[in-house]
Formats: sequence, structure tokens, C-alpha cells
Amino acid sequence: MVDGLVPRSWRRVIVAETGDAQVIDARPREVWLAGHIPGAVHLHWTDVTANDDRGSRGPLPLPELAMVLEDRGVVSDAPVVVVGSGPLGDGDDGNVYWALRYMGHPDVRVLDGGLLGWVSQGGEPVDGEETAPMTEWDNVLDQPVLADSVHVAEWDGVVLDVRSQAEYDRGHIPGAAWLEWTEVFDGERMSTETEVRALFSALGIASDTAVVTTCRSGIRAGHTFMVLDALGQPDAANYVGSWRRWTAEGRPVER
Repeated sequence: MVDGLVPRSWRRVIVAETGDAQVIDARPREVWLAGHIPGAVHLHWTDVTANDDRGSRGPLPLPELAMVLEDRGVVSDAPVVVVGSGPLGDGDDGNVYWALRYMGHPDVRVLDGGLLGWVSQGGEPVDGEETAPMTEWDNVLDQPVLADSVHVAEWDGVVLDVRSQAEYDRGHIPGAAWLEWTEVFDGERMSTETEVRALFSALGIASDTAVVTTCRSGIRAGHTFMVLDALGQPDAANYVGSWRRWTAEGRPVER
């Protein structure tokens, strides 16, 4: 179902089989329509963000974001499993994960390897539209996982740029460390916790280091936020708008 990758068995795959777990497909809509886990509703990062008058990306205002989640039937009080494109995407699953955490959802998970992981274990996708009954979103923001430019300029921890090396070399936020967001993958799946922690440790990120993630507009950075959040990093935030917002505001650049 995914061009370029061959399904194979993995050491571990987490699957929500029954119960109240809701599956959200975060891949592009046309890909979701072509094949998805049965019952998976669609929610893409473009549905939960918008450009401001400067062309910088940012999350929808909280009331509008709540309306989007309600319209897609996303529940606020039951486990959610987000399915994305893995390393083939731009952090689509991680960014939807971030948006749900931003909205205060208490139990969000991401399927390791995305749809390919499910298919490799014998799952049979279905095509076409999926809808869920409208819900009422009653959660509120429960932790400061969104950073703005002032936060980043005054950040007392590590500013982590997760773009490609070429993008980073052309210009980045002064003092920002660099780790391309795909480095946390081992082929189609996530690397082990030990391996991922070693990547962060090499950048001076300890288990209690405050980290703000940044990329071009905050989408890939949302995926790295998801990884940090999964590791239990106590002070992690995503700078939505990221490089485009930083430069549009005329802030200093390092090369």
C-alpha cells in the first residue's frame, strides 16, 4: 500500500484491537480514501492549522480547533491511535498527535510504522469515506506545548531544529541544535528507546532538559515533539510557524 517500502515483520507493533480506542488517519486525504484501517476517520495537519496574514503557519484558535475535532467525531475522553506515513511523510501523524495534546487529550498514541506496519501484520485496508458521529469537545489545554517566538528567543533549554541539513545550513535560529526528524527511524519503524535517547543525549538533551522543536512551519517539528513527549520529556513544546514565522518577524539568523 506504500510505494518504496516492503512490508516485513517487526519486533513489536502496537495495535488497538477492540474497545473504545479510536483510529485517526493523518495521511493526505486522497491516500486515506485509497486505503485505510477500517473505521479510521481522517484528520490531516492542514485541518488543524492555518496561515496568518504573514503566511506563517499556526494552530487554529482553540474554539475552531474544537469544532474541527467535533466534526470529525474525535472523542476527548477515550484512547486515540493516530496512523500516519512514517518516514515517508512530513511528520503528519506526529503533528496531529501534537494538536490533540495541545487540546488537552489525555491518551494519544501513534501506530509504529503507520499503515504499512498494520498491513505487514496482516491487516486488510478498506477504501472510501469514513465518518463518525459528531462529538462535543470538553477538554481544555492542559500543558504549555505551544511555543511562540518570544518563548524561543528566551528559551532556557535546547532549541532543536529538525529540518534537513541543507535547510539548517542556509540559516537557522541562533544557537539551535540540529537533528533531522527522520533520524529517529530505523527503516520504516521507530528506533528503540535506547537509540533515540542516545541521539538526543549527543545534543546535550537529558531526560529533564526543556526542548522546543522547530522546522520550516512546525509540521516536522510536531513529530519530534511527539517523540519527546513519548519519552516523558517534562518540558517539550512545538514552535508552530517555526522558521517562516521567525524570519517573517525579522528576527536574527545564524548560518
